[in-house]
Amino acid sequence: MCGRFAFFQEIEPLIDDLDAVDLADPALRRRWNIPPTAPIHVVTESLDRDSGEVLRALRVARWGLLPPFAKDAAFSSRTFNARRETLGEKASFRGSLARYRAVVPMDGYYEWVRDEAGKRKQPMFIAPADGSPLFMAALVSWWKGSGDHEGPAASEDGRFLLSATIITRAATGDLARIHDRTPVMLPRDEVDAWLDPGMDDRHAAQDWILEDGHLLDDATLAVREVSPAVGKVGNDGPELLEPPQRLL
Repeated sequence: MCGRFAFFQEIEPLIDDLDAVDLADPALRRRWNIPPTAPIHVVTESLDRDSGEVLRALRVARWGLLPPFAKDAAFSSRTFNARRETLGEKASFRGSLARYRAVVPMDGYYEWVRDEAGKRKQPMFIAPADGSPLFMAALVSWWKGSGDHEGPAASEDGRFLLSATIITRAATGDLARIHDRTPVMLPRDEVDAWLDPGMDDRHAAQDWILEDGHLLDDATLAVREVSPAVGKVGNDGPELLEPPQRLL
């Protein structure tokens, strides 16, 4: 799964590489401990039906997808991850699969593993070994709700709130020793195809995301132990990526 991650890279090189417009809140930048329901950066692509122009943009969304039928924002605490195997079946996600796909850029994500005695959970940071950004396949949804939203994920008029879920798959190889699920990570050269609004059939999108040939090679990732302080949501800062200090 993906329940905590870090995003601290510079925005300008990212949007230059993705050829995206920066529509994100400039006050929301480097963070090392991002939990579900927090605002996160997403990259979306949409087609203007009148002009025919495609807009790719870096935006802010609430982490936890809110489908149109969600009664309140608390619903998002259960939808921050979505299984790729059932995207087209689940009412919460199938409406976004055809029209509202996205990627979540990040520097790496955290998982917790128990020691051999099963008494202590050690956080692990999973990230590309070369320091390049990760692109997690995602879905987004514009939620109306009460229609008086505030914050970086709200539309300019406050009528809608943008929300997102990160897609996961069954883990394999070394990642499966850490957790049985892992985010669907896309290499940079697959991002364009996933975002392409021309893929507007949810069945086609479901087939695409189920194809392992689109995935980032797990061998490009590095896994390392980091500070247990990341377990507390209120903690933030680069020191969280430091190795744990143990008494001899």
